[in-house]
Amino acid sequence: MQIGFRYGSLVEDYYTGYRLHCEGWRSIFCNPPKIAFYGDSPKCLIDVVSQQKRWTIGLLEVAFSRFSPITYGVRSTSLLTGMAYCQYAFWAFSSIPLVIYGFLPQVALLYGASVFPKSSDPCFWLYIFLFLGAYGQDLLDFVLEGGTCHCWWNDQRMWLIRGFSSFIFGSLEFTLKTLNLSTYGFNLTSKVNDDDTQSKRYEQEMFDFGASSIMFFPITTLAIVNLLAFVYGLYGVFVWGEGLVLELMLVSFAVVNSLPIYMAMVLRDDDGKLPKNVCILAGSLACFVIMSVFFVLK
Repeated sequence: MQIGFRYGSLVEDYYTGYRLHCEGWRSIFCNPPKIAFYGDSPKCLIDVVSQQKRWTIGLLEVAFSRFSPITYGVRSTSLLTGMAYCQYAFWAFSSIPLVIYGFLPQVALLYGASVFPKSSDPCFWLYIFLFLGAYGQDLLDFVLEGGTCHCWWNDQRMWLIRGFSSFIFGSLEFTLKTLNLSTYGFNLTSKVNDDDTQSKRYEQEMFDFGASSIMFFPITTLAIVNLLAFVYGLYGVFVWGEGLVLELMLVSFAVVNSLPIYMAMVLRDDDGKLPKNVCILAGSLACFVIMSVFFVLK
């Protein structure tokens, strides 16, 4: 009998539980009133997204191995258990719809094009229902488990940040490694911090960007594009009337989620602000994206 963690994977906890279930082991849910285990987590954003990128690579390795949950997992456990493991194994693919919804409606709004139904169209309310239903269920899950609305808001915001940073770069690095065009190593993320200022920002739930990293380019570019689309959309609503209501609502939601990024770009002067080179390069990339669409439409 083999016991212990299955090492050799970047996600040894996920891989261990998955393989044990495939070998016939069964889990029980243990949730004692007194907290049994305590843990710590990274305190600055670059450590968080780097850790999530490492997990993304490890999960994709499992997803495209001979032990893939969609084949081996379904056969060895059950359809539901296999699909549950698939949700994590392929979670990097959620970045695809995020990128589409993060840029396409915004650029369309800038050029007065509509990608969603008008408010007079019955399908308009279907989009509203799906949006409110998905986020409402997520909020309800948090509240029923003892969480708060503020905790839920931060969680969904971090989900968006992961989608535009960790998932994208993790998938890219995994692809390059699979094609033998690149290699990656195991980089530990710091969970212990002696910087009192950074710890204070962490306790105040302030985003700590600090480091100049390519991981911040997509989310900063997204924030800039959405802000431009929001400002132009407010002006355009008087010109186009009801035509672009859903686009403007989506852009408004993205702008509200991006408030910490705008603050880190302009208002903050501490060590946790966004570096200037990231802001400049992201602004240039945002202009390039918008102008590229202009020439395509032309």
